[in-house]
Amino acid sequence: MKCFNHTEREAVATCQKCGKGLCRECAEKHTPCLCDTCAAQIQQDRRQQDQSKEERRKQKYKEALVDTRSEFIKTVIGGIFVGILLVWFMKSEYPDLTAAMCAYYFFIGICVPFGWKILTYLQSFFPLSIFGTFWFWIIYGVIKLGLSMFIGIPAFIYQLVKTILTQRKINRLG
Repeated sequence: MKCFNHTEREAVATCQKCGKGLCRECAEKHTPCLCDTCAAQIQQDRRQQDQSKEERRKQKYKEALVDTRSEFIKTVIGGIFVGILLVWFMKSEYPDLTAAMCAYYFFIGICVPFGWKILTYLQSFFPLSIFGTFWFWIIYGVIKLGLSMFIGIPAFIYQLVKTILTQRKINRLG
């Protein structure tokens, strides 16, 4: 059998994909032993696979960014309800509350779910399931709510900035 590329040379190997005869020079070009056409085809297939992997990775990343944004929106909606309840409670306790104070309490109410989420995340490091009394959980809930009001403000600001930056990334990805 003669080399497919060099018809004057004797074949010493065959292409592992298509079976064409290859001389020593052609057989040593590629590992495993492939003709130039099959090697180019394999190279092109790999590039297409890499591109599709990159596109899938970008799509997953974009979907994760959208999830982050939708989670922020859900938390803000929950915060609006908490803010309304907080303003209603404060108005019932202090009828002469100014509009500025109502706005302040409404903002605090919006931040509460953000603080609650942070505290719930931190709670996962400290298992509380060993405590089982009813009053423990009532006291714990009140303390957690109070801490959520203070921790919620920086948590809200952090999530707001993160969401804005995420939106910019989504816009850049197209």
